[in-house]
Amino acid sequence: ADGEMDLFEEFKKRLKKNEQEFETTRIPTVTEIIRRMDESGDARAWAFDGGFDPMAFRVVFQSLQQVKYPDVEAIRVWKCSGGDESVRSVCYYLDMDPPPNVKDVQFTDNGVTALGCEFLARTLGPNGNRMINALTLDYNQFGTAGVEKLSLGLSQNATLRHLSLQYCNIGEDGGQYIAHILMFVRNALEVLRLRGNYLGNVGVADVLAGARRTNTLAEIDLYDNKFSDSPEVIDALRNLFATRTSLTNYDLSGNQISDEGASQLVQGMIGINHLHKVLVTEQVSTKTWEALEEVTSGGKGKGKKGKKGFGGG
Repeated sequence: ADGEMDLFEEFKKRLKKNEQEFETTRIPTVTEIIRRMDESGDARAWAFDGGFDPMAFRVVFQSLQQVKYPDVEAIRVWKCSGGDESVRSVCYYLDMDPPPNVKDVQFTDNGVTALGCEFLARTLGPNGNRMINALTLDYNQFGTAGVEKLSLGLSQNATLRHLSLQYCNIGEDGGQYIAHILMFVRNALEVLRLRGNYLGNVGVADVLAGARRTNTLAEIDLYDNKFSDSPEVIDALRNLFATRTSLTNYDLSGNQISDEGASQLVQGMIGINHLHKVLVTEQVSTKTWEALEEVTSGGKGKGKKGKKGFGGG
């Protein structure tokens, strides 16, 4: 701990020097982190949730990198309008050798475009950072162009376990790039959150085809992705139910799945015991609802009811 505090003292000196050199004003979040470190010696999650001067932000991560300070475990940038430059600054620190202890990286509603995705792909690519296990990029409108860039790195990443790309304006042509990430032979993803995108039937079928190649995925969220119960989607889902026993939780609600489509899914679940929760739609008949509840509780009596679907255990 003494070594950690000594390094933090070095960071404070370097930060002050860099702030003078670049004529930047300290971000209030950083002032608060320094206060917490001085008082308790513990400030491992660095969360920014207000606007900041991009240069001031860059100076912080440059200073951390220059003194090789490793003891940051989470970097969360929420609604800061930091854009791609904030991603570049964080990646500069994450590229440190040896890497810092950061496991959780979040840029939420931060104006990140395909360029920021490119920076992250490089940092998390084949020769990159192997510490990070959770990446959240929700509410950045980078669309398919961003996912394409991201997949260049993540399709060769063996450490990321949690990926969230919710409400990112990803179109039906973006599903193939998510599939590339899932198909990597050493892919380690356990949770994939894609809600609120525009994958449609084509994109969702691509994602589900990719999921067939993964052995670790346990949970997939496809809520509100504008797909229907087309034969290709139903077949892909039934195929997954039958072949991927690690994948126990599906959220398919908020899409156009009819009672007929839900019945076909139920048929595909009969005799399969690993499914824990499959959320389908609010629009099904009581009969289908009860059948779905029965199969997702593995035939072990009544499971938990939910308005949008059926869980069990």
